[in-house]
Amino acid sequence: MNRALKVWIGRYLEDRRLPALQGSVVDLDELYRQDDPFEQLSEFILRDPGVASFLLSTANGVHHQHFGMPVTTVEHAAMMLGLNRMETIHRQLPVIDPEHCSEQEKMLVKIYSRAWHASCQAMIWSRLRVDMVPGEVSLATLLRGVGEMAVWAFQPDKAAEVEEELIHDEGERIREGAQKRVLGFSYDALSAALAREWKLPLLVHESLDPENSSRPRIRIILLALRVARLAERGWYSPQMNSAIEEVAGVLHMSRAEMTSIVHRAAVSAARAHRTFAVVPAAARLLFEPAPAPVHDSARSTGTTRSAVTAPERCREQAGLTPKLEIYRQSRERLEQIEDLQPTVPTIVRQALRGIHEGIGMHRAVYASCAPDGESLKVRAVHGCEGGTGFGPPHLVLQPPNLFTRMMEKPTSIWINDANRAKLRYLLPASLLELLGCDSFFARSIFIDGRPEGLFYCDCHQAPELLSEERYRMFCELCDSAADAIKRLTLAHSPPMHQTQETGLDGTA
Repeated sequence: MNRALKVWIGRYLEDRRLPALQGSVVDLDELYRQDDPFEQLSEFILRDPGVASFLLSTANGVHHQHFGMPVTTVEHAAMMLGLNRMETIHRQLPVIDPEHCSEQEKMLVKIYSRAWHASCQAMIWSRLRVDMVPGEVSLATLLRGVGEMAVWAFQPDKAAEVEEELIHDEGERIREGAQKRVLGFSYDALSAALAREWKLPLLVHESLDPENSSRPRIRIILLALRVARLAERGWYSPQMNSAIEEVAGVLHMSRAEMTSIVHRAAVSAARAHRTFAVVPAAARLLFEPAPAPVHDSARSTGTTRSAVTAPERCREQAGLTPKLEIYRQSRERLEQIEDLQPTVPTIVRQALRGIHEGIGMHRAVYASCAPDGESLKVRAVHGCEGGTGFGPPHLVLQPPNLFTRMMEKPTSIWINDANRAKLRYLLPASLLELLGCDSFFARSIFIDGRPEGLFYCDCHQAPELLSEERYRMFCELCDSAADAIKRLTLAHSPPMHQTQETGLDGTA
């Protein structure tokens, strides 16, 4: 165990445990009032990594007079502890209410939800593989990420800093590198240490050892976690297709069969969405169209039926209904951000949520000024990345273009049919191709005269959905975010002069 990891555990984890979810506490209290609570007990506990980890730690910490085997499933723990002790487990933990919690706590809840989804996938795949104890695989999948959960629970500012370093989910090595730079250790290293400290099942330990990655049970755990993470970004990406192909290989099935099984498992996991109060990954299956099958006549020309229906599909995806309650909630939280122990990533995520879900924009993006001044680095994206995501990691400022001019002074712009030709000298074809559309809103953010970054949003291939009302709401959210960032900045430095915002027209 390296020194940074040892210090972190000693500082943050002494007599502390992962929190339980309010929904789990209510459900378990209700379940224990029934005559036979054991039938649903495992499912209810597996929804909550906080309860599950504490249960296994308690069960494996008790000396059993007649049994020497370690406890590896929820059912085994219930048998060892007995109903009376089981009823007290969840009541000993701190509780998070997903409906009324901070943005950083919401990230922890999202990770809990992802772990539950992965656990459901692993359970179904293990049964198909005729595993002797599929519950062991499901539980190990749920708890393999306790390290990441612990950092979000006990040092969320550092977890947010890790996320800030990631433009997109580039892969395990990139994520691990960011974790080591910020924390001095990886989430997996912390998970392994906690698995020992908390006496979690051996399969959790084994799944964290790269030397075991080729074993069938470990492959199922790792692939289930990968599928659950990728599903939050889109169901039909090349990365998801590759992951499903690997699962199909483990279970000796066709990719088409495996895709159907994975989708059904996601829907099954989504039935518990009220416990987490987050949109489940399965929801994307309702609005993200599957790629059209390639017909024999199309194979020779390299075209597919999807080319015929793409505009209609894009309009279906882009037609998000504004949720005014979320919009108002985002503005209120930005205006009261000091109550949430803010960081710039927290502020940005709140603004993007309001733009994407509240205003109903298809893609919402925030990019900050790169140190070299030659580009804007994409920091966060909200919206449908599956096939219509925001692809470029950077928005280049050279040769000069619209975004170059916007970073010279605080500016807001709505590019549409009425002004596109007038501004064509700032909208080279290469830029529009990079964005994937030619109608959008954008607003540059300055703090005390210094360029900070830029908010961008669009409705992809459905420009008719852009409106004066949505533009007004977009600008108001950007203003609220800029004010919040400024207040955060001023808390650490003397106030500087104010800047005056202007619009952008053809003569700018």
